[in-house]
Amino acid sequence: MPEPYEPPTDLDVVGAEPASAGEPLSAPEEPLDVTDQSPAVDPDPERHDAEAAASAPEPAAERGRPRAGRTAILAGIAGGLVGALVASGVYVATDDDPTASTAPTASAVVARPSDRIARTGDIAQILKSSVPAVVALVDDGGPDSGGAAGTGFVISSDGVIVTNRHVVEDADEIQAVFSDGTTRDAKVLGQNAASDLAVVKVDATGLPTIALGDSADVQVGDDVVAIGNALALSGGLSVTRGIVSGLHREVGTDSGSALEDVIQTDAAINPGNSGGPLVDAQGRVIGINTAIADPGSAQNVGFAIPISNARTIIDLLRTGKQPAYLGVSTVDASEAKLEGHDVSVDDGAYVTTVGSGTPAATAGIEVGDVVVAVDGKAVASAASLGGLIRQHLPDDKVELEVVRNGHETTVSATLDEAPSS
Repeated sequence: MPEPYEPPTDLDVVGAEPASAGEPLSAPEEPLDVTDQSPAVDPDPERHDAEAAASAPEPAAERGRPRAGRTAILAGIAGGLVGALVASGVYVATDDDPTASTAPTASAVVARPSDRIARTGDIAQILKSSVPAVVALVDDGGPDSGGAAGTGFVISSDGVIVTNRHVVEDADEIQAVFSDGTTRDAKVLGQNAASDLAVVKVDATGLPTIALGDSADVQVGDDVVAIGNALALSGGLSVTRGIVSGLHREVGTDSGSALEDVIQTDAAINPGNSGGPLVDAQGRVIGINTAIADPGSAQNVGFAIPISNARTIIDLLRTGKQPAYLGVSTVDASEAKLEGHDVSVDDGAYVTTVGSGTPAATAGIEVGDVVVAVDGKAVASAASLGGLIRQHLPDDKVELEVVRNGHETTVSATLDEAPSS
């Protein structure tokens, strides 16, 4: 068995598809030490933020500033920040654009009572089943050695781990540090830049796994818990509690890409949390913590990739394949209109280029077309088109509703596998 990782002693913290998930295995015999951070007299015991440290040996990747050359989208390794937001009326100021707008609209209609954690002590029960399957990921020696640190979670007992792509991109060496202090080398099975997802694997059997939930059932107000290697602090993984603050958000990132249909939460997410699980009141993964809004302009605004959207991609990546691919470059229809293009609709994905020999070219899609629906599902933006396509498998046939010269038409495209990222 590999030797446990021996972290450096310096304590200078720089601020920063269906895959079979398996059932969570039995938790450690000793209960985890959950420290309640609420006031001495909690005015609302059903809703407070609790921070806890899981009782475990120190994870790898202690403190430090990540390598300067690594461009992370956000909360995970490098402390990069979300660049621009959103489809639902909320805007987050960034370093480049300090303006902020007002009045977000409600993002969901409550259709059932919120999924709540009944008592603070119930968080410890969630952690007993979840924490053994959450790992600290360290690449190229961690922040103190010019590398980086993030989080992942085990989805199969033979060592398959899900994380963010920006946690492991360009890494020469990756180590997974488990809650019992064991350190194992990890290799990348697959990664996809557009979805910011990656799957890595360690050589092991019989590992505890975490159950995957259904993010399609999540609603605003549900209690959630975020688990991860926040700030690569010594002493174990960090745990924060919050609620689902919004659904179906679209966020731009400092890498220039956009994530669509993400979950917003007020559970504290910090650099080092990227790739870690956002779990529901039953301890099931409903999101992958990925991004935060600029903390200089917003408080407790974090984002997680919905697990239901990620399953198909995860299943492909773990077999070394890439998600489905249409072969177009697009911008939001509203942006194209502002740039002076003749666009007759407000929502959709305006096609700027069509790759030669791609499924889009074969289907007859042209520059200037606006894709407004995929298999009857509305396309609100360029990012949402990419998200809808990636939920399909290569070789799937899709029906695309396209507005061309003010007239709507339907074309059929057989999707291909995306080029390796």
